[in-house]
Amino acid sequence: MKKTTLFIVLTSILFITGCQQPIYEAIREDVAPEEATVSGDITNITRYTIGSKEYLFLAADGGLRYKQTDNTKHGSWSRFPVPFSLNQYNYDDSTYSGEQILTVLANSDYLYLITAKNAHTEIEGYTYPANIKLWGAKITSTTAKTDWTLVTENNTVLFPIAETEISSSSTYYESKFRVFQTNAPQQAHRHAFVRSYNSTDKKWHYYELTGLDEFDESTMPAEYTISGIIDPSPSSAEDYVPVATSVVYFNGGLKFFTSTVATTNESYVADANLYYYSDSNTLYYSDGTNTSSLEGKTTICSLATTADSIIIGYGYPGSNTSSPKAGGIGRAAYNENGKLELATFDNNATFQITSSYLVFALVNATPEKKEEDSNLYAAVTFYGTGSGFGNIGLWSYYPDRGNWNRE
Repeated sequence: MKKTTLFIVLTSILFITGCQQPIYEAIREDVAPEEATVSGDITNITRYTIGSKEYLFLAADGGLRYKQTDNTKHGSWSRFPVPFSLNQYNYDDSTYSGEQILTVLANSDYLYLITAKNAHTEIEGYTYPANIKLWGAKITSTTAKTDWTLVTENNTVLFPIAETEISSSSTYYESKFRVFQTNAPQQAHRHAFVRSYNSTDKKWHYYELTGLDEFDESTMPAEYTISGIIDPSPSSAEDYVPVATSVVYFNGGLKFFTSTVATTNESYVADANLYYYSDSNTLYYSDGTNTSSLEGKTTICSLATTADSIIIGYGYPGSNTSSPKAGGIGRAAYNENGKLELATFDNNATFQITSSYLVFALVNATPEKKEEDSNLYAAVTFYGTGSGFGNIGLWSYYPDRGNWNRE
């Protein structure tokens, strides 16, 4: 009886120990949370040069935020002055005032803001963008006053919005334009574009953001002509025309893609010799002649390169007709044959940024460095309801901290 009892006790101890191992692992990967200082649905993280220094700009709570790329101090994202008040709702008279910054773009010289003045219907209470504006500025100092130019507003040619009635009690507003940029580390390689849909000719038209000259619907700048678009899954339909959704600077020129996201391994000190683009959960990478592919875990939403790996942001937010796809963060590293393979993180990235979160944007502020030595940022949100609203916003990895945490 004693032997039997001892066997049961020992078996129980082994069983309990085995079950507890994942919990111990989770405790090991969990770290003390940093205070959230940059929150909100951040659509992109944009590189911009001021003088001889490199900065990152984004739109978040507090408006336009910026930080120097070599700054790894928590809580040091500053607020950059803008020429308008920020969007807010007045409950006393049920009206909106101010402007909402939708996104931040940059070329080699200018920083651009696309904003919306919101309004709402009195009966249904639908909120909709009543006026899309394009602001631009050449920023020469983070301390001196910046002169902003309202480049265009109420421009339905550049920024068309479509109102669609789903039912007698449901309406949604769809932007018929898209903005994308190279966001290259090297200043001279930065280009930004707006793609707009014309409901009359049923075609997409492209415009490059190049200066601060003001224009309206009757004085639109010349369209940008794209000679070729890389399409990983073209349609066989006779009337099919590929639509550019992303762009990179590579080998002295621009390459356009139908992919949601595209990037290169360019750094501040070296030109790119590889470019990357996605098609759903497939990651393609090419040297301009040979192209290889890697299957990711789910829909690829964002990418950032390091000297020895590529960081992958997963997720798709969905629309009125589709459900959101699972998100999270992953990585791929090159094997001895020079091919990318999915790999696990050596830090707490997947523990902090789980599949519940969509990773809208990724950027490596130090792309010439290996992953463990890089300053990495991820813009995280999630779809639906839950208790993680405090996690929506910017996350970061710093080598001196050694883990992913809240910005």
